[in-house]
Amino acid sequence: MESSSNCGENESVGGGESKWKSVVLCLLLLFGGVMLVTLFSDPMCDVLTALTNSKNASYLPLPLFYVSFIVTPFCSNASELVSSLIFASKKTRENSTMTYSQIFGAATMNNTLCMSVFMALVYFKQLQWIYGAEVVCILAVQWIVGLVSLSTNTYRMWLAVPVAVTYAFCLFLVWILEFKAGWH
Repeated sequence: MESSSNCGENESVGGGESKWKSVVLCLLLLFGGVMLVTLFSDPMCDVLTALTNSKNASYLPLPLFYVSFIVTPFCSNASELVSSLIFASKKTRENSTMTYSQIFGAATMNNTLCMSVFMALVYFKQLQWIYGAEVVCILAVQWIVGLVSLSTNTYRMWLAVPVAVTYAFCLFLVWILEFKAGWH
């Protein structure tokens, strides 16, 4: 009994030191993550651009938007994908709900942050606006997924279907708006 109270006392005394160690470790990990993103983001953009360049031998005859819309999310969100698969593999209601919540949160944050940065770049650099169809489709998907996520507190497996369909719907809607309606 006495050893357990002793352990509690040692934790409270050494708590400040371990807190600083945690802060330093967090800062180092954040700095390391920023360095990795800085190191790999430009080559990733070069790869995506090369895939859609007609002068390249391994050319894909697709617009850059479609390649980046399909490939980039899987590359940039690999950590969320892996942790979601680990949660989902436990097959409990709480873990399934955690998986959906994590995916919805990551998608919302990524789309919101990326859209904000993109719009700020267009505005401050006074770039030509040719992205109307893409922005409308991304916002439509955000609203659809948001409404699906608000429909319940516990996510059921069948909810994955409408969410997955929005991905294909977005690609199809961009194609319709750009190539059939001529809207840019």
